[in-house]
Amino acid sequence: MDRRQAAELLRERLGRAPSPRLVEQLLRRTDADPTVLAAIADQVDGDGDGLYRVPLRWPEELAEPVRAALRSLEPDARETVTAAAVIGREFDLSILEGVCPDLDVLSGLDDAAAAGLVREQGPQVYGFVRALDREVCYDTLGARSRAALHERVAGVLARLGALGGTRAATLPELAHHTAEAAALGGAARLDAAVAASATAAAAADEEGVYELAAGYFAQAALFAGRAGWTPAQAGRLLAASGTARLRGAGSAAAREAGRASLTGALRLGLRAGDLGLIAAAALGLSPRPSAGALAGAGLVPADPVRVAALRDACAALPATGLPPEQHSAAARLMARLADELGQAELAERALALARAGGDPRAVAEALLAAGGRLDQVVREAAALGDVELQARAYDLAAADAVRRGEKSRAMALLAQTAALGEGRPTALVRWYALRAAAELSALRGRPDPAAADRALAAGQLVDPAAAEVADRALRSWSGPEAGPGGLTAREREVLAWALRGAPAKEIASALVLGERTVETHLASIYRKLGVRTRLELIRKLGDGSSS
Repeated sequence: MDRRQAAELLRERLGRAPSPRLVEQLLRRTDADPTVLAAIADQVDGDGDGLYRVPLRWPEELAEPVRAALRSLEPDARETVTAAAVIGREFDLSILEGVCPDLDVLSGLDDAAAAGLVREQGPQVYGFVRALDREVCYDTLGARSRAALHERVAGVLARLGALGGTRAATLPELAHHTAEAAALGGAARLDAAVAASATAAAAADEEGVYELAAGYFAQAALFAGRAGWTPAQAGRLLAASGTARLRGAGSAAAREAGRASLTGALRLGLRAGDLGLIAAAALGLSPRPSAGALAGAGLVPADPVRVAALRDACAALPATGLPPEQHSAAARLMARLADELGQAELAERALALARAGGDPRAVAEALLAAGGRLDQVVREAAALGDVELQARAYDLAAADAVRRGEKSRAMALLAQTAALGEGRPTALVRWYALRAAAELSALRGRPDPAAADRALAAGQLVDPAAAEVADRALRSWSGPEAGPGGLTAREREVLAWALRGAPAKEIASALVLGERTVETHLASIYRKLGVRTRLELIRKLGDGSSS
């Protein structure tokens, strides 16, 4: 059974699609045997992310022969095999000898091999014959014995890694064993689990495996709480988890979990008066996305969660005496709030503060909020190598080029944006890249509905309201000369109702749109036609020139 077939079997049993990491864990632990996988599928929590070992009860007819083989061994051999089961499905002889220094492990392995439980797989490397053999041997251990063996394994791995020419433990291995050992309690064990989990999280985040990073950061936060760390200290790990989960956002549930982690971390930061934590939590909620290069003045509805977080964060900034090392975070917070609320004055204040702090990333964020100078932002983003900032800068610069009628430049910028989607992009960058590819097709006069569908699906994982605005703009766009003032087809429909004096609620009902969406279209119409109010609009086009 391959990964796709296993995922389908689990989806049928669970009623939802399982996470890829959970599928991988179950395939590994069942040797991809469809009979065994089917036998344990109903025990699996479909909401699990696969980071933690899923507790399973193996069918008695499969488990009992393994237990019988284990019982047939002499005590030392049995202890050797159960210790090996804690190390893993495959294990180095040097690690096993370090975990069991008082045992003749080679004789124990010989006996276990004769019983059909293990076999030699290479020079000083052994493994269990079947995944189920290892699982059942592991499950025979009591909770305390298991935790103690995990602690010994972690210690051996750390010692071996410090010796030249020997096998070094991977970060996930150390995180796993120290986390399991933390069940024994004690500040030293819990602190070690925090450090190992956070280190594994940072490595996963660097590699672009964001969901895994989020899980490890959350695990570190949990251990930090148990170890008695201050709420602000644990809150930093919680903020890192939420940020990573939003960067990976593979589902609506993951997105909401990430937002919940960040808002929780923000509350901890506000109670502690910790500006660093406050900034990390508020900025982790991501910037306000744009509506795309073809949206004209299409406005993305403000996100109330993001706005509330940014307002709280900015309100926590001291009115005077802000330390220089905090200028960058403060400027970025102010810039993002200015972007959400469309406050030019606040954007300029953010820009002045960013320049005083000398952080090019903060300067670029403030320039984006202030509008204009997009060429400078594009250069800064490329120099910083900040892919999310690059995507936002390219997107806004492409929109500006479309407004100016500079089609070639717009297409070049969109091509650069699309290229950012290669590798392991964040959810935001993936959306922008897919949207740019769809916009390129539209600019070339060959709209691609399938590309638009992919962009919409990706955008809904980042910001559903913004994704809908961007999707409507993309699908209705027909060029800068599509009606009076360059109105889109949908804007012309809204305009026709507006000229009759219909309120936004009535227009929304007639066109089967949200009331906020209608208000967004009206704002775009006002800008394109150079008016400020409904009265001015009717005076300008009330003679029927809109048709």
